[in-house]
This record gives sequence, structure tokens and C-alpha cells, in this order.
Amino acid sequence: MKINILILFLGLSVWAQAQHSYISDRRFFAPDELIGYDFKPAIKEVPNERQEDLEPGEYSFGITHTNLYVKGEGLEGVYNINNMQPEDFGFKLTLMNARDARLQGHLKVILNKYGMVETLIFKRAPTDKETIFYLPAIPAKIKEAEKAYFTDRGELVFEHPDSIWGKKFYPFYRIHTLDRVQERLRIKDSTSVSFVEEITIEEKDSKKKKKENAAPAADSLSTEVVAVAADSSLGDKKVKITKQHYVVLRSIVQYEDGTLEDKTWKHPVKRISEKEDGQAGEQEERFQWEFVNDKKQKIVLYLNGDHTVSSMIIDDKKYLMRGF
Repeated sequence: MKINILILFLGLSVWAQAQHSYISDRRFFAPDELIGYDFKPAIKEVPNERQEDLEPGEYSFGITHTNLYVKGEGLEGVYNINNMQPEDFGFKLTLMNARDARLQGHLKVILNKYGMVETLIFKRAPTDKETIFYLPAIPAKIKEAEKAYFTDRGELVFEHPDSIWGKKFYPFYRIHTLDRVQERLRIKDSTSVSFVEEITIEEKDSKKKKKENAAPAADSLSTEVVAVAADSSLGDKKVKITKQHYVVLRSIVQYEDGTLEDKTWKHPVKRISEKEDGQAGEQEERFQWEFVNDKKQKIVLYLNGDHTVSSMIIDDKKYLMRGF
């Protein structure tokens, strides 16, 4: 499992290596929310000695449940995490080098008042000096482009299950729940989730079929309705109206050899099961909508107390809106 997690970390780093980790990318309120995150700082400083700018991915700090994976000249290695505790400044990880027990140090994760990481302070061994790594602010041009593209937490409102058909959102984060690795999405990933309703109208005698987009009826997951055609061009012929519903996930996937593929996964939906957590607040995940189909796949949409989209689970991946 450790090897698989390391490979996944490295693979995601290659795909996103053109950018650093920005301060505003993620907010952290508990130590376990660091698990699966890979920090890529922009500046390295040895106090009272030197400061240097870093290329994206030149140094990185990947955190798992048991290990800290450090990449970078002079510090590279796998460090066992003995403890992970909240502190006044943020969080502190107590470390021991997996190959040399004498190398015991720490990683301090410094948060601002919004719960965002601004600084990492790393100490490899008791005799080493602390090295400070700074995360950059997101450039204004990228910030504006991503604000227009990604769906913010609290932006998209779904009042009831019938209101979702024809809607789409663009998540900002993808969490691989089996390996507990967090992946910051980019615009170039083209990741989206769509709620699709397909209506097929079939003339009962001629067997001609056509598909068209239409507003959902009140019972949006009903599959068939037989009626006399209202369209005068069809005369008094009977038609069968069949409705099918899908959750459609799209994303550009990168393989180990570097090739890219634009992939789409189409999940059929038979019904939507609703649950509510009465203890959750207005800005907390209060509503849970489970999309049920014959394949028993796990597809769950989480809404805040104001019925705005917060996150979604599709199989073994969790998708977060921008603002977590």
C-alpha cells in the first residue's frame, strides 16, 4: 500500500507539475485533513543564510496516514510520522527517518486565520537547522480564470431532486478515497459532473424513435408514459415516452506513459434516496442524496443546509467544490 500511495503521489505531481501549491487551494481545520495532500512550495529559506526561489515540484511534502514523503535536494526521504498534533500556529508532525532512526525531526504546518497553509517549517534531524518553505499566493490571472470555471461551494442550488436534471458542476478537488490522496484539479483536466435526462419518444405503430431534451415532469424518474400525441403532425397516433436518467462524469486522464485520454463515465439512475442530518448547520453538509441503480454503485451528492452543492462521491472518488 505504501508503494501504491507513493506511485500515485508521483503520478499526480507529474500531471500538475506546472504549478505550485497555492495558499488558497485548500483549508485545513484538523490534522487528518492533511492526509493525502502534497505541498509544493515556491520559496526555500535557511534562516540567516540564504533564500531561493523554487521551480514547481522542486521540493514537495506529501503526507499520508503514516509517512511524510519529502522530495528535494538534501532533504529527500521517507519519514515516519510518529505524531500529528494541532498547535497554536497550525499543526506539528513529529518525524523519524524510515531508514535511519537517528534522524528525528518535525514538520510545522503554519496556518493563517482562514485555515490555509502559508508556510512549512521542516527539520530533518536534531542537529539540523529548520528550513522554511513558503507557499505562493495564487496569481491574479489564474485566480480569475478558475473563479469563472470551477463551481464554488455554496454556488449551485438544488431545491429538490427533480431540479438537478440538465445541470452541471465543475469540482475543484478529487480525493482518491482508497489511497487517501488529494488531487487538486486544473482547468485542463476538464472534470465535470452532469445530471442528464434523456427522453425518447416512440410512435407505437411506426416504431420511429427520436431523442430530445425536455424539461422533467413532476415524477422525473418515471420511465414510461403512453399517451395520444398532442402534435397535430402525428395525428391521433399513440406515442410511448421513455425517460432515462444518468450521472455523467467527464475527465481527462493521464496514463503512466504520459498519454492523455478524454474519458466519460455514464452512470444510470433508477431513483434518488434522500437523507437529512438534522444536527448540521446552514453551511454544513446536511442533505445526502443517494443515486440508486442496478449496479449498486456508490454515488452520493452532499448538499449544505441551504441546499447548495458541497461534495459528491462517485465510486471510490470524492469530488469537492472550490472553497474547502
